[in-house]
Amino acid sequence: MMNSESESSSLREDRFELASILRTFQKQQQTLVLASLDDDKQTFSMVRMEGSRIRLLPQQNPGLLASPLTLVAEGSEAKIIFSITNVVTAEQQGQQQWLGELVPTFSYIQRRINLRVPVPLREAFTLAIHLPGHVELHRFFVDNFSTGGIGLFSRGLPDPAFKQGAIFKKVDLNLGEYGEYKVNVEVISLAPLDEPLVDHPEFTHRISMRFLNLSLITQRTFNKIAYTFEV
Repeated sequence: MMNSESESSSLREDRFELASILRTFQKQQQTLVLASLDDDKQTFSMVRMEGSRIRLLPQQNPGLLASPLTLVAEGSEAKIIFSITNVVTAEQQGQQQWLGELVPTFSYIQRRINLRVPVPLREAFTLAIHLPGHVELHRFFVDNFSTGGIGLFSRGLPDPAFKQGAIFKKVDLNLGEYGEYKVNVEVISLAPLDEPLVDHPEFTHRISMRFLNLSLITQRTFNKIAYTFEV
């Protein structure tokens, strides 16, 4: 059984909630590192919250102040993307720190851990993808499954189009008696099998994909199906 990770994001507008989340991150991680989206080389540690303002210590040379400044803060279960404005420098204990006002609007991205449960190998459990210029569907066979993604076996080396990061929309997922679904997927990894499967020597490669933008109804349905295989 494997774990896969998926994310659910929402846009929020509450300065007090944002400040509370940042305080929680600081307590959980002791030193909270913030990375600027505008300059991926610039990182900060969080000194403290001061009401609706945040005090930061640049980890590299401070450089030029930008206002507003967009930042991402990551915790173990979630991350937030937020901005600060009216940024000023402040000397404290010989350090040049930045002090900025929190912008109320922020993105909250919740991570969810999904169990990948093994699925009995059946001809009916497949993922079929049509590539432009190809007559036949490219068909993969389900190895494991969760609401976050799916592990698949391939007969022979897949087409070069199935490379890491490739996205395929509205592909056909057939789970036999559990239904047929149209899903969007992204290729996470592709590798040859370490050892051939005794009962299925025709399978030579394994490909892992994650689901993209599943509806809540489909997520609930997939959860029920995964639970069926788990028990």
